[in-house]
Amino acid sequence: MPLQHNAVLKVLRNPRYAGAFCFGRTHRTKHPDGSLHIETLPQEQWLFLVREVHAGYLNWQEYEANLAQLRANRQAHGEDRRHGPPREGPALLQGLVICGRCGNRMTVGYHEVKGGKRLYPEYRCQKEHVEEGDDKCCQRLLGAGLDAAIAELLLVRVTPLSIETSMQIHEELQAQVQEAGRLRAQQVERARYAAELAQRRFLRVDPENRLVADVLEADWNTRLRELAEVQQEAERQQEADQRKLSALEQQAIAELADDFPRVWNDPRTSDRDRKRMARLLLEDVTVLKQEEVIVVHVRFKGGAQQTITVPLSRGRRSTPELIALIDQLLDDYTDAEVAEQLTQRGWRTYEGKPFTAARVLSLRRYQQLKTHGTRLAERGLLSAEEAASAYGVCRETLMAWGRAGLLPMYWVNDQGTAVFPPPDEHAPVKHAHKYQTTRSSCGRSAVCN
Repeated sequence: MPLQHNAVLKVLRNPRYAGAFCFGRTHRTKHPDGSLHIETLPQEQWLFLVREVHAGYLNWQEYEANLAQLRANRQAHGEDRRHGPPREGPALLQGLVICGRCGNRMTVGYHEVKGGKRLYPEYRCQKEHVEEGDDKCCQRLLGAGLDAAIAELLLVRVTPLSIETSMQIHEELQAQVQEAGRLRAQQVERARYAAELAQRRFLRVDPENRLVADVLEADWNTRLRELAEVQQEAERQQEADQRKLSALEQQAIAELADDFPRVWNDPRTSDRDRKRMARLLLEDVTVLKQEEVIVVHVRFKGGAQQTITVPLSRGRRSTPELIALIDQLLDDYTDAEVAEQLTQRGWRTYEGKPFTAARVLSLRRYQQLKTHGTRLAERGLLSAEEAASAYGVCRETLMAWGRAGLLPMYWVNDQGTAVFPPPDEHAPVKHAHKYQTTRSSCGRSAVCN
C-alpha cells in the first residue's frame, strides 16, 4: 500500500514514534443528535506523558522540531495570521509584516509589469475588508522600497547577528554533545551492570562444579571485555565531539559574516531562499504608514530591536519634492552627479535602489526637464568650437587652458563635453607664455623656443 499524506502526518504527530507513552491526546464529546466530536488537545492538557519509555524512531527534540516546522508551514489563518511557508514571489517580508495600526499580520499581493515578467509586491492589511465587508484597507503600501531597506539593514547588522547565531549554534551543539554523552554513559552503566552480574554469578557457584564455573567465568571475562570496549569507545567519541564542537564554533564565527552577504547577493539565490534567511534573522516587522515615510520597527531573533524610516514608495510615480530637487540640481550637475547627490541625501528609486545616471535621465525626459547643457547655454556659456573661435585659438589649446585652470570649464554631460565662458578682460591671451621672463635653473627663459 503506498504511503499517503495523512499517514505521514500521523507519524510525525504521534509521540509514540519518539519513544514516549501518552494518554489523553484527544477529547470526545457527543452532540444531542448522537454525533461524535473528537477534539485534539494541546500537549499541556494530556493526562499522561512519559518520555523515553521505549526506543523511538527519533528523539524527543526531533519530534518537537517536526511539530514546530509543521506549525510554521501552515497557511495564514486565525487572528494572528501566522506566516506560511516561503513562496516563490519576490516579497521578502511575506508573513512577517505587522500592521502598525491594528496589530494584524498583513497579506501580500503583486502588481505585474511587462506582461508578468516582473512582479512588485504590495503589503495589505485587510482586517476591515474581511470583518466588515468593506472595500477599505487599514494599510496598504508598495513593498519594493521596504524590502530593499530591510535587506540593507540585514547586511549591515549581519556582524552582531552572526555572533548571536554562532552562540546559538554553540549552545545547540553543546546540548547535542551532552545528550550523546548521556546516552553513552547509560550504555557504559549497562555494560558495567552486566559485568558485575556475571561476577556475582561466578562467585556464587559451587567450586566443585567445574563445568558451570568455567562457563560463568568465560561469561564474566566476556562482559569485562565488553565493558572495556564500551568505555574506550565512549571516551573516544567524547574527545571527537569536543574537537568537532571547537571546529564548528570557529568556522561559524569566522565564516558566517562573510558568507551571508555573498550568498544574499548571489544572483543564483532564489527569492524563497532569501525569505528563509530573513526568517532565521527576523521575528517580525511592524510598519506604520505616514504622509511621506514609513516607520518600520524591526524585531530580530534574540530580542534585538531597531526602528528605521523608509521613504514612502509611490510606485513608478516620483514625488513632487523629488522632481523639484532634481530640477534644482540640474542647474549645477550632470545626470551622474545628480544621481550621486540624491543617493547621498538618502533618496531611493521606487524599487528602493540607489539612483543612477540612467534613472535620472529617464525621470528628466519623462518630466520634460531641461538638460544641464541647455541650462549652461542659457547662461551664455559657449561650446568648445564657439569658444575656440571667440578666443582665437584652436580647440586643443582651449581644452589645455581649461585643464590647467587658466579658463573656467564646465562639463555638459558625463561623456566629457565641455563649455566655456565668453572672453573678458581676465581671459588668457594667445602666446602670452612666450613673453614670460621667469628664469629657470639653466638661466634661460621658462619657455625655450
